Amino acid sequence: MATTPEKPHRRPGRPTKAEEVRQTLAELGVDPASIDPLRILAAIAADGSMPATARVAACKVLLGQRDSDPAESAEAAAGDMATRAIQLMTTRKAAH
Repeated sequence: MATTPEKPHRRPGRPTKAEEVRQTLAELGVDPASIDPLRILAAIAADGSMPATARVAACKVLLGQRDSDPAESAEAAAGDMATRAIQLMTTRKAAH
């Protein structure tokens, strides 16, 4: 029995979700690098047809970004995420 050093090819079929999104964006002519998340959040906050919780959440993020330094916000987000993960883990341990 001979072994092949090549990685086996994926069988043709339905594309992965990432491939679908990439293809759809390409068909629409949208460059993912040009998408501005703050502009999207501002649109959500201003859209009266959106749920109130979504508008409030968008406003909170926009207010937090307004006064923060971009370098500090990345570090703070990583720290906040780690803190939140630790809180969730300790809460789940206490529940079991």
